[in-house]
Amino acid sequence: MNPALETLRLRMQEIRAQILDRFGHDLVVTDRLKVMLTGAAIILIFSLLLGLNSFVDGLETRHTRVQVDLERLREQIEASSWQDRKSESQVLKSILEERLWTAPTPGLAEAGFERWLRDRLMEHRMEPQQLQIRRVPVTPQAETSADQHPLANVQRMTVKILMPFDQSGLIGFLENIATGEKSLVVDRLIARSGRNPRIELDVSAFYRSQDPASTGGAP
Repeated sequence: MNPALETLRLRMQEIRAQILDRFGHDLVVTDRLKVMLTGAAIILIFSLLLGLNSFVDGLETRHTRVQVDLERLREQIEASSWQDRKSESQVLKSILEERLWTAPTPGLAEAGFERWLRDRLMEHRMEPQQLQIRRVPVTPQAETSADQHPLANVQRMTVKILMPFDQSGLIGFLENIATGEKSLVVDRLIARSGRNPRIELDVSAFYRSQDPASTGGAP
């Protein structure tokens, strides 16, 4: 039996039972009562039809939306854009990896980074009073597990530089950092003129080790 008709039949039985309970089983069904019952049944049927129509419209809308999404997905799969994006990402990955500091060992990486800084400073006739380097993992060791984190073997080398104040030399040195072949970051810069003029500068580079076990801090 149609679920809508079954619902209607049950509803009519409930209405009839309520009327009998209220007015007694000897109630004579008058013409007026028949009209009222017929009207109530028509309203109930009309409400059910409206509900079913709304439900069907919703299903059709969802079906149309799914069909459109499926067609778009099919076009994307058939197109070569995904392969092109993959190739572009591989090229970008290679470029970014080339900008990481490389060396056979962490100690040699630190020495190479320090030498690069000293050479750039000498170009601008700046003598550092202090040049201290430290190395830490980019990824906290708590995040490294059996399936290694993509940055598990990348370390951050930060050099703290203290030197006399020289405006033109500082500008030239910062330009070297900005245009260098490797990725360098100025973490902190304090320039003081007047009495005791000096420059405090923290510069970081990123070293990629070949052995993930060597991601600990510098000895």
